[in-house]
Amino acid sequence: MELVRVQDSDYRKTYELYMSFPENENGFMNSVYGYDYEQFLSWIEKKRNWSMGKELPEGFVPDTTYVLVDEDQYVGAFNLRHCLNDFLREGCGHIGYGVSKKYRGKGYATKGLALTLAKAREMSIHEVYMSVNKDNPASLQVQIKNGAYIHHEDDEKFYTRINQIEEGASREEIVGKFYSQYEEDGRLERSVHGRLEYTTTMHYIHRFAKKGSKVLEIGAGTGRYSIALAKEGMDVTAVELVEKNLEILKEKSKGLSHIRSLQGDATDLNMLEDDQYDVTLVFGPLYHLYEKEEVQKAIDEAIRVTRPGGVILFAFISVYALMYSNYFYGNWSKGQDMNFTKDHQVRHFKEQLFTGYDITEFEELFESKSVTHITTAGMDGLIEPIEHRLDFAVSEDDFRKLSDWYLSHAEKRELLGSANHLLYLCKKQP
Repeated sequence: MELVRVQDSDYRKTYELYMSFPENENGFMNSVYGYDYEQFLSWIEKKRNWSMGKELPEGFVPDTTYVLVDEDQYVGAFNLRHCLNDFLREGCGHIGYGVSKKYRGKGYATKGLALTLAKAREMSIHEVYMSVNKDNPASLQVQIKNGAYIHHEDDEKFYTRINQIEEGASREEIVGKFYSQYEEDGRLERSVHGRLEYTTTMHYIHRFAKKGSKVLEIGAGTGRYSIALAKEGMDVTAVELVEKNLEILKEKSKGLSHIRSLQGDATDLNMLEDDQYDVTLVFGPLYHLYEKEEVQKAIDEAIRVTRPGGVILFAFISVYALMYSNYFYGNWSKGQDMNFTKDHQVRHFKEQLFTGYDITEFEELFESKSVTHITTAGMDGLIEPIEHRLDFAVSEDDFRKLSDWYLSHAEKRELLGSANHLLYLCKKQP
């Protein structure tokens, strides 16, 4: 079961789904009610633009509409608004949805809303506003099953909220909940910026690691790097915090003799001995560490387990690229408040989920460490925020040329802040 954007869907099936809805059914407004097929195709193109914040009618905000697909059946429609204006904040909120009558009572609304909430988390929407008609108790239960509570009400509606970060939740719980619903496996394959990140990162790994090298990956995810390096004959230890990711990693690495997979936290690698690894990769944990003490623990642990003269690659996120990628959809103020103080200093706190750094700020974390800085490099350039453009296109031939070109510029200081993912490379001192 999956959500498919209407612009990526089978248009004929999507049209038939929408024609199964009345104009207004318990608060779900069918904006294409009565359309013929050609009118519907024009609406699809509007939705394509609206999802990128283009050509929005007055009073509208960017939104993405999905169809819920179970195998080959189109069963429901879910609309996610990327941000709220005053009207939406006091009214229908972030998400509206409807399930075709013949598919009701089978749990589709609950599952579809859960998937839509995961999309909202990817957009850094951590508190979701919704509403439901009082004469629609079934829909209210769908929302409650997904963690909603009634915030207030009037004569006709309940206005609900879903806090996607539980009060008092630990960093481990927040990160685990996110990755239990996010498709991490395949992230580096399904987009141009992901493929460039992988290609560039592997280039830097291969500068220092070769067949027979002892490699540790901390925050290994589902094993994209660890498995590839093991297949090249490197002796790989993969450590991953999130149970779901670890299960996928273990399944995908079955039969490989040069890899072992362990569950563990970057801040406490007590199961690993000192001075063991030629190359240590820290490719995810520092996206999700916010407290200074924990950041320092993760850095110290990576240094501890690396042999003297060994190389450590720390991945981090540029706060500027994070802003460019996520907050030009009518929600800049929210992004600025989340990532910067009032005097424009970078903020770090666990409710961000992903935390970004100023380049110099990140480099200063290592000033008192027993390491020598090698270089700082961008992994994916400015591609992520522009990949959503309708006219964006990179052929396979162009991708090869782009990769070669980018490698020659990846370390330019003037370009680092525009890259979403970066690497800080250093060598452990004797």
